[in-house]
Amino acid sequence: MPERPVDLDLRKLRYFVAVAERRHFGQAALALHVTQPALSRQVRQLEHELRVELFTRSTREVALTPAGEQFLRDAKALLAASEAAQERARRISSGDDALVVGFMLGTDVGLALNAFSARFPHVSVELVRLRWWSQARALLDGSVDVGFVRPPLEAEGVDLLPLYPEHISAVLPVGHPRARDTEVPLAALADDPVLEYAEAAPAWSAVWNADPRPDGTRPGHGPAFHDMEELLGYVRGGRGIAFVPNSVATAFHRSDIAYVPVADAPPGQVSVAWNGARASHLVTSFVETVHNAARARGTA
Repeated sequence: MPERPVDLDLRKLRYFVAVAERRHFGQAALALHVTQPALSRQVRQLEHELRVELFTRSTREVALTPAGEQFLRDAKALLAASEAAQERARRISSGDDALVVGFMLGTDVGLALNAFSARFPHVSVELVRLRWWSQARALLDGSVDVGFVRPPLEAEGVDLLPLYPEHISAVLPVGHPRARDTEVPLAALADDPVLEYAEAAPAWSAVWNADPRPDGTRPGHGPAFHDMEELLGYVRGGRGIAFVPNSVATAFHRSDIAYVPVADAPPGQVSVAWNGARASHLVTSFVETVHNAARARGTA
């Protein structure tokens, strides 16, 4: 007989995520404004209810088990869905016309937002930053209504409208032999380990990290990073090079970092994306506005 599903307590999920992200009960307790013993009890109780060990604990470190790694991804999605559901209910109850628009770093949202606001001046538009590992999740769970994304998105139920291609630059320390080049071929970077986009799907890394290379070879792997600050820190420290869209390179000029366009890396794509199963009138109108703006600019 199958086990009865557990009614998950969202507070315990938040406690678990806080510990999992910090790998430290004391730091998580401080962030949550609870005592460490109370936090430990809540996490232990969650493990008991799930009948799963989420952490391995020792006097020196706290680490996630394989089950804990998977539960962390699912818990984040559940918490995001809960928050989005509450926000949608509040918006409907208040009668507000509002649209939540997600965007990835460096994507060109200004023209589309201005055009949409000109058509619908009564609609409030909120911008939410998207990450490469959560683009599809944010659209599917309702955290955002529509988003400017960088495919591929490995998820069903997300509709895409391609907007424009994005070429890729190599992120190099200024002392790198190719740092002063106007462009660089991938073969010239064959010996450099490449930083990895943390939690990125293989298909996403294949596009945005040029992995594998056009000739079928694969670069050595450096540390994984979650944001530009981590990326730049690793590059400065000589831990590897990275690849970013040209628009991101333009936004993060640093005197000790060189951004060199890659001559032979296939370009990626920026698209507008939305949940086809939850396409409201505002979402449909926004997509139409984006499409018209892109055509007027000659990029779609």
